[in-house]
Amino acid sequence: MGDNGSMQVSLSSDISRFSPNDSSGSSDVPAQQAEAPKALNPEGAAPEAERSPSGEADPTGNALDEALIQEAITLYTPVPPQASADSAAMRRNLSRMLAWVRGLEQSGGRDLANVRILGTGMRSVVVRVNFEDSGPAEAAEALPSSLILKRYRRKDSTQNAGGFGYLRERYGLSALNEQVPGLFPRFYGADAELRVIALEDVSAGTAEGEQYSVAHALLEGTEQQALEALNYYIEAYHSLAASGIMGEAVEDYRLNLARADRKAQFPGAIASPGLAERGLKKLYGVADEARTPEHDADSPASSPAAHEDAPVLPAAVEELSFRFRRVLQPFFTKRPPVPEQFKLNRGRVYMLSSGDFSPQNVLIGPAEDAPVRIVDAEGTCLHHRGFPFVEAMLGFPSSPEYPRYRVDRQRALPALYSALFDDAPLEAHLAEDLAVCTAITVCVLVELYSASPRATLLPMIRREGAQLMRLLLQISGSQDATLAECAERLDAPE
Repeated sequence: MGDNGSMQVSLSSDISRFSPNDSSGSSDVPAQQAEAPKALNPEGAAPEAERSPSGEADPTGNALDEALIQEAITLYTPVPPQASADSAAMRRNLSRMLAWVRGLEQSGGRDLANVRILGTGMRSVVVRVNFEDSGPAEAAEALPSSLILKRYRRKDSTQNAGGFGYLRERYGLSALNEQVPGLFPRFYGADAELRVIALEDVSAGTAEGEQYSVAHALLEGTEQQALEALNYYIEAYHSLAASGIMGEAVEDYRLNLARADRKAQFPGAIASPGLAERGLKKLYGVADEARTPEHDADSPASSPAAHEDAPVLPAAVEELSFRFRRVLQPFFTKRPPVPEQFKLNRGRVYMLSSGDFSPQNVLIGPAEDAPVRIVDAEGTCLHHRGFPFVEAMLGFPSSPEYPRYRVDRQRALPALYSALFDDAPLEAHLAEDLAVCTAITVCVLVELYSASPRATLLPMIRREGAQLMRLLLQISGSQDATLAECAERLDAPE
């Protein structure tokens, strides 16, 4: 693999030329993060774990449930863009969720002690349910003291695996925990009709403030605490990368998605891939309806007359679109079966993860030997290992508090590269892959942020994306003219 030591020194020294975010002037930027819903069950007949144990709550449980629900709604204060919980529909859905959770094995027949609403986002409603202590028997059976319920809003979420959502989390948690046991919450059960998933409460047993996210340390911690937190982040992603993509868990995950969403061409590939190409067209000032002739011919809804007036894509956009798809939807993520050789060739730079690289989702326990946990598997996917590296190098621009995260690129991020790529030298082909990952990341944010309050962040994101692309090409000696032109376009004034 070449001289690994020289790779480390080279990357570390060159990263110092990559200027960090200016975190001094944007603390009041609205922390609004765009969400892309989607996501299960093919023939309607759910496995046993997914069937609703009871249609309605029993009469004796209704009064208690109503009181718990009212208390939860009263105590919940949504922060924009979270929605209000005070509605008849919310009460009705919470009532059905509580009736369902009583039938789970993990409830053990215990009464509910309290209910807390944790979030009411565009994509899902998240609730913590605490159980009454049932005494010594509870400890003997290791029943959880609490669990998390997530209800997905979209009605098609049980048949659509294209974006973040129910399907990817329902099947992703099992796959991720087979790949790296204990890193993600345990999956307890699901109900396709309610669009609800029950999972482990990873905060159970910790006092408030004992468990904190990597993001919290990057925002509020000292320089040393921020560096240590990044090391936890690196450790988690090293575990995921080291587990590879050749195991049965990965193939089972893709098969489950393929069965649930029969329209999925690339089951298990990165969610919502079209965002990047739409952002690319915005970047180049091309109309969204512009298409390549080849793309038109392959489209089942296409006809020569339908697109004869559509503008033609510039050559650079056509080339970059092809390269975006090659990274986002590699051949080995087509519907199975796929020849093993394809996975062996390109699979060495891919990994299975939650698909959300935010430091908010990586939790650090109260003790040194406490395990690192990652929450939120709504975007579980096979993806190029370059994406978490690019996110960290750019200061986590997809996360709500960007650009306030304190990221020590020179000291921490060479270790992230080594953790993801096993000290592979940064030769031209890999550097070009990473540059494409950078362009994709920036173009997705161009698409998501352009019409939102976060549009004010785009000049910084574009500038630093261009800087990173140039650095990667320069370190590796790549002469890729298309990527160099893309970097120039990113850096050009709007």
